[in-house]
Amino acid sequence: MAESVSGARIPGAVGTVWDGPSAGAAQITDLTDTTGAPVLQLVADVRGMVPNFYGPASGAERVWVDFGAGRVGLVSTTAGERLVQHQTAADPHQDRAFTNERLLNFLPLAGADLPVPAGADWARWVVPSTADTTGSAWKLKTADGTPYTRVLNSGALLLDTIGVRAALCIGAPAYGSGQAVINVSNSKATTTTTASVFRVQGDGSVISAGSVTASNVGSARLFSGPNAPSSPKAGDVWVQYA
Repeated sequence: MAESVSGARIPGAVGTVWDGPSAGAAQITDLTDTTGAPVLQLVADVRGMVPNFYGPASGAERVWVDFGAGRVGLVSTTAGERLVQHQTAADPHQDRAFTNERLLNFLPLAGADLPVPAGADWARWVVPSTADTTGSAWKLKTADGTPYTRVLNSGALLLDTIGVRAALCIGAPAYGSGQAVINVSNSKATTTTTASVFRVQGDGSVISAGSVTASNVGSARLFSGPNAPSSPKAGDVWVQYA
């Protein structure tokens, strides 16, 4: 309401709106009434009441009005409603959206896809230069802390499953007999087979550069004749003839 210095209402008083209480403040002229019509000055009604108005365009929460008795600060009547909306909004400061945008190609959210451009590394684990068989660069463990499959800092891969599922399953439907799906090399690992000492080919063939020792192969014996050996062992071969 428009009031005099003594506090009496001033019907029909004309007031101005400012962006601050000091003498250096700027007058605000981009106000509108409830219908959207421009308002350059505030005019009190016959009871000295100031009609509702909107603005300024800057969105300032507080303005100062002056009806001749000094400037009085006014706070937006919608501040409380907007505060409640702000407090209950899912992301009022857009900090979650900002974080998700920055982490989109670094660390996916649960269930999200991680696009990796061709020729790019998604992540690199930096490990000690010396041998380390105790630390892990990556570890899978249960809720009680029991470690299962893990990649040690030394580069060793240890496969342990939770339960009775197969520990290792390699699918290579596009590989032929001349291509290895498992390749053990006696030098630093490569994608070629030139340094291989043990290979499992795409058709199931096993190629070993060294001897293969097993309970039914390493000590196998060969028998021949009409009668079977009296004390056969696992791996023994008997060729029967009359």
